[in-house]
Amino acid sequence: MKKKLSLFLYFAFLIIYLEILYKGYILHNVFTANTLLVILFSVPFIYLFTILSSLFNKKINRVISIIWSIILTIIYGSQLIYYVFYNSIFSIFSLTNGAGQAADFMGEIFNKIFENFWILLFMILPTLLFIIFGKRIFEFRRVKTIFRIELISLIVTSILLTVIINFSSSGMYSLKRIYKETHAPMITINKVGLLSMEVVDLERFLFGFEEKMYIDEETGEVVELEPEIKYNSLDIDFASLIEEETDETVLSMHNYFSSLTPTKQNEYTGLFKDKNLIYITAEGLDVIAVDKELTPTLYKLVNNGFVFENYYQPLFTVSTSDGEYQFMNGLIPKEGVWSFFRSSNIYMPYGLGRVFKNAGYDVANAYHDHTYTYYDRELSHPNLGFDKYIGCGNGLEKLMNCNRWPESDVEMIDATINDYINADKFMAYYMTVSGHLNYNFMGNSMSAKNRDFVRDLPYSEHVQAYLAANIELDRALEKLINYLTEAGRLDDTVIVVSPDHYPYGLTDSELNEISKTDRSDKFEKYHTSLILYNSAMEENIKVTKYVSSIDVLPTVYNLFGISFDSRLLMGRDALSEEDGLVMLSNRSWINENGKYDSISGKFTAFKDNLPEDYAEKTNKKVYQKFTMSSLLLYEKNGKYLDYYSKLGLDKLSSSNKIEEENEKVEELNED
Repeated sequence: MKKKLSLFLYFAFLIIYLEILYKGYILHNVFTANTLLVILFSVPFIYLFTILSSLFNKKINRVISIIWSIILTIIYGSQLIYYVFYNSIFSIFSLTNGAGQAADFMGEIFNKIFENFWILLFMILPTLLFIIFGKRIFEFRRVKTIFRIELISLIVTSILLTVIINFSSSGMYSLKRIYKETHAPMITINKVGLLSMEVVDLERFLFGFEEKMYIDEETGEVVELEPEIKYNSLDIDFASLIEEETDETVLSMHNYFSSLTPTKQNEYTGLFKDKNLIYITAEGLDVIAVDKELTPTLYKLVNNGFVFENYYQPLFTVSTSDGEYQFMNGLIPKEGVWSFFRSSNIYMPYGLGRVFKNAGYDVANAYHDHTYTYYDRELSHPNLGFDKYIGCGNGLEKLMNCNRWPESDVEMIDATINDYINADKFMAYYMTVSGHLNYNFMGNSMSAKNRDFVRDLPYSEHVQAYLAANIELDRALEKLINYLTEAGRLDDTVIVVSPDHYPYGLTDSELNEISKTDRSDKFEKYHTSLILYNSAMEENIKVTKYVSSIDVLPTVYNLFGISFDSRLLMGRDALSEEDGLVMLSNRSWINENGKYDSISGKFTAFKDNLPEDYAEKTNKKVYQKFTMSSLLLYEKNGKYLDYYSKLGLDKLSSSNKIEEENEKVEELNED
């Protein structure tokens, strides 16, 4: 009997061992009740792999069991390396669509493998020992049909047990919800394990998935309703839309958005009306690159204008593209897909190009100094309404050197400035690349170019190379300011710069060589700088609110007096009176009142006398924002929900009447 059960015991050990090892190393959360659930949810897989490894003769069964062991080890090992690289797991969608782009970073991937070699060795060890000694210890003969039937019945029983546990649970992140209605990978892994998450991801990849609203189990309400007062909003007739809608998903979205209170106008509304805008996503920029002597232009821009003390750029699965998506759209990326690519298939009313062209700007262009098709930007960026989008491969290569890695941001500014600087009113968007990993002096042309400026600094080579690469961005911004000054356009131009993500090409210890805060902390890792600068501002304005990249777009639109509906974006005006809210990809959050760790379930208050249900209500708000962002990109069988197109936004006027009020002020001044 022991011999007959030997393979079952082996797979039981292997799977549970890998689950606990992964959970402990990545989530640091082993000694909890959830670990027992992870073990329970592993049981069907244990039975399954036992059956699959005992269908044939002894020799074939042994080969099959080794193959399954290797596959399991690769799954856990690759997800571990991906997590330490991106602070998230890869989805099947990313695996099938991003393999070619991952090849571009093989050097850095191998570095991560080397850095985490010891934990990978522990992962590989059981399979290695099984290959060497398994033939002597385990029974590989084909088992009798009756035993297979017994195993199948146990699989069914264990699945039924997990189903019962699922449906008996309740709450926002209950097992039932994460299996049926919510896509929250890291929370799912914490509760039921990586293998279960992989099955969920596979099912959603094959058959599609639609996020569901969270309905309060006590009140039956979607959200806590607030007084109906309109500020930065449009005259959307949600009452009629709700009455006429038959699709349950669209109806739930109407109910949600109509229940929100728009952000109020404030003393900064329209401050930059009719000024030009240069909007920049800076590759890998981090607060550690801001130095008065080394990067004086960055230092000047970060510390003048609006000065944000608690700005965060959370990292999501698709790193640069997701960071760019947050910054350009004010929305949360959808897990498991390329959000920016998906957005190219739907109407995006608040796309930067579209908004500023509608506001009467003569030019709205977008630029990227690397391959223009990377992350399918040739599809997503024109959909935001830009007059043109060019990069290396569709025109920019004729104006600058695109045959090195990474390319020069300085050269991109030189090559593009004349496209717009003489227009009456312009808006320009840049996605830079000079600050990209790998951070060394052999494979990074920008680091090598600026090496002399950093060689005597008291940091490791990788940190020096990172700083050298960002000197190129600093020089590009210096060039930009010089061009604007020479053309007499600087005072009439607003410059906004945000990172796409923190420099994950550096380890935590390397970041901490120069960082003033502990970057191994799950929140401080993403604490960085935002530039929102206009040289004509008479004094600097300090912003202490906790904000992130999704808040930048509504902040800019309010400053420019743009007519928009603040309820339809997941970010909020950073200068409004509302509390801040920074949300990480695993649904942890932080603001001026406290922070919540979604994995441990722990809330740490920063203030006394907060309401007892403060964390619970904020969790609900976070949940709904993730759900809405996901539904905005919902697609099934090639058909997109395309929610924004259902609202008739192009026909609506702003209920806050910003333009009319400004005209009245001008008339009074004339009188």
